[in-house]
Amino acid sequence: MKLNRFILLNLIWVLLFFLCSIGITADESVEVLLKRAREEFYASVENKKRIEPAIKLFERIAREKPKYAGRAEVYMGTLVALKGKHAFFPHTKLKWTKRGLAIIDSGLKKAPEDIEALFIHGAVCYHLPFFFQRGDDAQRDFKEIIKQMPSQMHTYHSELVVNIITFLLEKAKLTDDEKVYLRALKDKLESGYPEAQQ
Repeated sequence: MKLNRFILLNLIWVLLFFLCSIGITADESVEVLLKRAREEFYASVENKKRIEPAIKLFERIAREKPKYAGRAEVYMGTLVALKGKHAFFPHTKLKWTKRGLAIIDSGLKKAPEDIEALFIHGAVCYHLPFFFQRGDDAQRDFKEIIKQMPSQMHTYHSELVVNIITFLLEKAKLTDDEKVYLRALKDKLESGYPEAQQ
């Protein structure tokens, strides 16, 4: 089913965030909490019992560090949608997916310029079956990532940014100028461009 594919592809990217991301200005305890929450998030793909603990961790992050509230809510919405993967009946799968999407959308409204939130939201929307009609949302997210990239890319590990760029080059509807920009940025990052390394 396409929902399973979208969830698995999204979680691969989230795992990359987990392995590569670093905090912007958050204190270490929140960074440790983010790491644990991402671990629970990834584990929940195969084990539905891990969904609720992951949600609780993201709720705590949102409470303790309000600047991460939108990003945390996007993760929580994805976790709610993930309940659909583990559901047996098609109508239950649809119910959880719709609930999750509402939460994901709400989270993105709180963090409309956060690259991680935009990417998760965009990847979820991109991989949803066509009848959800979220393809345009994905493309808007991808365009906003490109817009925010210059001001935020230095806050993430360069490998993560390269992976996002690769995804955008493969999946986003880009202008020729955007393709040239992203390819040049990717080349700089892959060659060890110091301003993007952390």
